[in-house]
Amino acid sequence: MEIPLFPLRTVLFPGMVLPLRIFEERYKVMISELIESGGVFGVVLIREGEEVGHGAVPHDVGTTARIEQCTELDGGRFALTARGSQRFRLVRMLSPRPYPYGEVELIVDEVPIPTANLQRAMETVRTTFPAYFRLALSLTDQWAQGMKLPSKPHALVNFLAPWVQADEETKQRLLELESAEDRVAQLAELLDELLARTREEVDEYRRRKFRGPAAEN
Repeated sequence: MEIPLFPLRTVLFPGMVLPLRIFEERYKVMISELIESGGVFGVVLIREGEEVGHGAVPHDVGTTARIEQCTELDGGRFALTARGSQRFRLVRMLSPRPYPYGEVELIVDEVPIPTANLQRAMETVRTTFPAYFRLALSLTDQWAQGMKLPSKPHALVNFLAPWVQADEETKQRLLELESAEDRVAQLAELLDELLARTREEVDEYRRRKFRGPAAEN
């Protein structure tokens, strides 16, 4: 399967919404052709190089995306919203057309065997994420309503990974792991670390916010 590629500083997960503003000439051509064809493109995290200009070296695993909404702006620029669809592995880069193009193979999410390890990891994620998310929001005096979490392992990781406050390389590792058990276990470990760190941040935030004038002396 040969598709256009869009190297970015962002990891895209299946189901995730991705807003984009397109101003570079080669990507304006790409979006124009995609609008006409209705085809997919691939989003890949940049390993080396920059988003603008040539020479960006992407990671080997990315996610296909489809354009859901698109508005043409002055100068042929585009403001669009795309949504991630399916993970893929980059087999090889092809000659630019004039935008990056690659040969990819889609990654099919297996139906996992419900092992004890998988069940424990799922329970950890489903318990830890709401606690972590509420604490993270409280740092900006926000609150969260109840969130309905997917029941299937791959869908759970894809749904939650964009919400965690982690660097893009960490998220890329969650994208690259193929087995559901490995992906959920990695997310559970990450959430445990984030929950502990966020609790410390919230405690410090509350100390600063609620200490009285006497505490300043």
